[in-house]
Amino acid sequence: MRVSAFTLVLAASMAFTLPALATENCAQLPDALQTTPVNHISQNSELLSLDNRLDIYLKPCLAPVTEQNKKAICANGKLVAEQTLRVIARIDQAGLRNPFLANAKVRSYANGSALLDRMKKLRADGTCI
Repeated sequence: MRVSAFTLVLAASMAFTLPALATENCAQLPDALQTTPVNHISQNSELLSLDNRLDIYLKPCLAPVTEQNKKAICANGKLVAEQTLRVIARIDQAGLRNPFLANAKVRSYANGSALLDRMKKLRADGTCI
């Protein structure tokens, strides 16, 4: 079986592109991210990695509403905010037993709270029903 270099490059580029496409729209957090164990986090890089993964799902929901993304934002925005804030609440809870997490600053908390407020406004002004 012969595989051309073009085929390998195409396959590799799709491997990087497909996950990116999945988060271009406002989509729910995957179960694996929602249930990520947080008790063991003991390094800043681990916390930052989790924070970045949460932000990847928040950012498309915080984008300006257009005809293309309105359905996804209206359907998933509030849920994404709540899911994110639940993960952060688990980090706060773990901080009671883990000194590293006791004063952890998580950027996605502000973004999750902002998204929740935004969804309330979008429902109030009739953009999302």
